Amino acid sequence: MDQYVTADLAWQRTVGQLDAGCAHQLTARVRHIVDSHGSSSLPVKNGDVTIALLDRPSPRTATVSWSDPRGCKYGEQVWRLAAAKRSGICALSGQGIAAGDAIYRPSEVEPPPDNAAVMMPATLVELAFAEPCR
Repeated sequence: MDQYVTADLAWQRTVGQLDAGCAHQLTARVRHIVDSHGSSSLPVKNGDVTIALLDRPSPRTATVSWSDPRGCKYGEQVWRLAAAKRSGICALSGQGIAAGDAIYRPSEVEPPPDNAAVMMPATLVELAFAEPCR
């Protein structure tokens, strides 16, 4: 029985490393996209919020890792495609978002997550996932 538990743990570690590599590739792709569109830098720096795009479970959802040193951490948070209810700022690029723009935002759940008001333009998320991870 122990050999199965050990094999299962080894497999979980291997899959976790593959997922982490893909998350790093997606994050690098987002940084490249943002940089090529004229944004000076991402607001993701030491001491600030850390964001990584992890997966695209469906055409209208994305799985995001969100870590804020001020208190909240969501390892695999599902974000959904929606229309912006108000104007705001992209959590990744700092670019402006107008009310009505297509965005991704954390899913509405009860109680609402600490980052419920943040958003990313849908175009940025879709471009990041346009090519599969290698």
